[in-house]
Amino acid sequence: MSQLRVFDDKGTTLCGIEKAWRDGKTSFRKPVSCHLYPIRIQRYKSFDAVNYHEWQICAPACDLGKELKVPVFRFAKEALLRKYGTEWYAELESVAEHFKNR
Repeated sequence: MSQLRVFDDKGTTLCGIEKAWRDGKTSFRKPVSCHLYPIRIQRYKSFDAVNYHEWQICAPACDLGKELKVPVFRFAKEALLRKYGTEWYAELESVAEHFKNR
């Protein structure tokens, strides 16, 4: 039985389920709630609150994001597209650009 490697070429740890899905070893993709992490969704009657869950273990990724000027929502783009679609994500980009230029 072969072992599933959960590291990329740079030594970054990856989710084993996601790695297996990307490698075509399973048709099951991890749940969108896992894919979104560190973003958490709080559902309300008329809207979803989309929030960043701050956790110390994510600090190195946050530091790198700051250095590269990549906000969390862009880091999680694929998962946000999966959850909300392209129109929603385009509106998010538009709002982010508006606030950046203020």
